[in-house]
Amino acid sequence: MTITILGGGISGLTVLHYLKQRFANTVDITLFEREFSPGGTIHTLKKDQCLFESGPNGFLDNQPTTLELVRQLKAEDQLIEADARAKRRYVQFNGRLHLVPTGPLSLIQTPLLSARAKCRLIMGVFKKNISTDQSIYNYIAERFGPEVSERLADPFISGIYAGDVKRLHMASTFPKISGPKKNKHRSRMRSFKEGMGQLIQILSGRYAACIKTGQEINSLKELDARHIICAVPAYVAAQLLSDIAPDLSAALSRIVYAPVAVAGLVFDRGSFKKDPDGFGYLVPSQEGKDILGVLIESNVFPQRTPKGLVMVRVMLGGIHHPAIINDSPDQILAKAVQEIDAIYGLKAGCVQTFVQLWPKAIPQYELDYPALRQTIASELVKVPGLHLCANYLDGISFNDCINNAKSIAGSILI
Repeated sequence: MTITILGGGISGLTVLHYLKQRFANTVDITLFEREFSPGGTIHTLKKDQCLFESGPNGFLDNQPTTLELVRQLKAEDQLIEADARAKRRYVQFNGRLHLVPTGPLSLIQTPLLSARAKCRLIMGVFKKNISTDQSIYNYIAERFGPEVSERLADPFISGIYAGDVKRLHMASTFPKISGPKKNKHRSRMRSFKEGMGQLIQILSGRYAACIKTGQEINSLKELDARHIICAVPAYVAAQLLSDIAPDLSAALSRIVYAPVAVAGLVFDRGSFKKDPDGFGYLVPSQEGKDILGVLIESNVFPQRTPKGLVMVRVMLGGIHHPAIINDSPDQILAKAVQEIDAIYGLKAGCVQTFVQLWPKAIPQYELDYPALRQTIASELVKVPGLHLCANYLDGISFNDCINNAKSIAGSILI
């Protein structure tokens, strides 16, 4: 009995972990990763005592499976929690930052919305039975009004999904909106002392004997395994399946990905005319900028930089600005510095920088996604022993990837 896993990102590594938990050494399990180090979009780089994240910088601790994984890896003592002082979040509007309203008083006072829009928002809280089988923009506009869509929902979607609120499908992107309601618990942002890459190191170190890096598989015909788990992006899976499952391959190739560039900038604390406080800010698409959002990394996780330094992480590109993939690292850095200067005012330049470009960063659950998802599911059953485990199915977040990987591992029958 053999099981082959393709892809060494968080999905592939997590499914490997849970398979080893189930089968120990009774089943031959091998993970192939085409890069020379596992991790996918999760990688932490250390430069001059500064920790730069190339992908997600943390996760919410509201999903028990993620914390279960950390406990099983005996890594609880490596967890850190976001600083409480970083709670303040902003939205850019007409080139200025405004606090995101978090309660009735701040909602009344916010200049982000007109008086009429505020009334619509309050009334919308009591609106029920609005169809989620439509775009996020239309759902929010129907329930809370168009201003809320444009000035609050739009920047949130741009910052988190790098997507377009008018193209993303509400029920697919936020399935819990229309699903059964569960008790809500306060969630906290967590990460690891040495960055998110530390979890990758722990997983890949524990299962090093099962992992083969620098190994590119071009077709599933190359593999002889009872079960094959494709934990790779949709466009990679499409190539792998083109000769044995052309209809499934065609469906996977239709999934759209948004490009994202990540720029990390480190400054001396005295370099700003205006103190960059809080968590950071998001930028609505109507601002017409390449910038998706700015995270004040050293406010959220002070451990990321030595004392006296400020690290900001600027996200650029997204579905509205795909030309970002044509920019050089220097051009990306220049745009990021220009944004920080425009908002906070700079008296001095960076003392350290980092750039990462992801031409295909985040899968988009667009309006055709429900039908596309159904096609993928119906075609998948025609290929016995094949399993798909990646963030283009059932959620894009770090927590979603871990939940889905555990589910896939639990479904394998031998």
